[in-house]
Amino acid sequence: MKLSVLDYGQIDEGKSAKQALQESVKLAKIADSLGYSRFWVAEHHNVNAFAISSPELLMMQIASQTQKIRVGSGGIMVLHYSDYKIAENINTLEALYPNRIDLGMGNSLGTKKVHQALNSIHQKADYFQMLQDIKNWFQKNHSAINVQPTISTKPQLWTLSNSTVTAEKTAELGLGYTFGVFPYIPKDPLLEGKKVSSVYYDHFQPSEFLKQPHLILAVFICIADTDEKAQEYAKSLDIWMLGKNDFNEFNHYPSYETATEYQKTDEDRKQISKNRKRMIVGSPEKVKEQLTPLIEATQADELLMIPLLPGIESRIRALELLANLY
Repeated sequence: MKLSVLDYGQIDEGKSAKQALQESVKLAKIADSLGYSRFWVAEHHNVNAFAISSPELLMMQIASQTQKIRVGSGGIMVLHYSDYKIAENINTLEALYPNRIDLGMGNSLGTKKVHQALNSIHQKADYFQMLQDIKNWFQKNHSAINVQPTISTKPQLWTLSNSTVTAEKTAELGLGYTFGVFPYIPKDPLLEGKKVSSVYYDHFQPSEFLKQPHLILAVFICIADTDEKAQEYAKSLDIWMLGKNDFNEFNHYPSYETATEYQKTDEDRKQISKNRKRMIVGSPEKVKEQLTPLIEATQADELLMIPLLPGIESRIRALELLANLY
């Protein structure tokens, strides 16, 4: 099982955004040394606790500081931007770091404020056309204008989703598909994973980007040396995933102490209980027990760990423990 990481650039209590970005680079170097396949960075806007708003820029820094690991976006929210400019940015990265760049593409428009601040010209309905247009730029399917620089290699293209509609379109385009298990989305991950993966594999058409279908399973994993320590880390994720005030209830990613002192309502407790069904929490043995059914249901080729744990040392240890499992 190939292993990869999706990093959110979280700003821990007592840390600055600058330190968070530096820690993302540090974590990527650790992942590279441990033999992970990819290190992706997310895109968030106007979320106080997350430092990464421009994944392409951080991708360049990470690629320059690592040796073998693929570096990508998980993902660029393409509806905010020009498809041509996205292709130019990623092609430049691919020119500098050939055969190491991934373009993961999401369709979130964020909040109304973010949508307006970015002058987003697209709507949700434009997503699949955007995927086609971006693919066309890399295939040079435009007669009047080309994407520079002109290079012989191509980045890998991926979608990020948990829907059968996106899975089918991704397959038809011959791109990689990332199935995300998100705690706050009220779906049974086993049932949805089986359904979505079947659609993706059944409809896949080989392309210049992928000859064979490739499905990545993305999961929030709280792994530690003991169950007790993993449960402590999960408390931070529990209150974070309540998502209050558009995920701006906290100025930093909450520590275990903050999570312990948090005054939960009855509704909070119910939501946390539901979210826990879509999180992986425990010691290495317990984590593997929980991951195995998900991997089998999705027929995943690769596991993408989202280590939203408080403290850089806990995230480093999480990568080490998961690497020892597979």
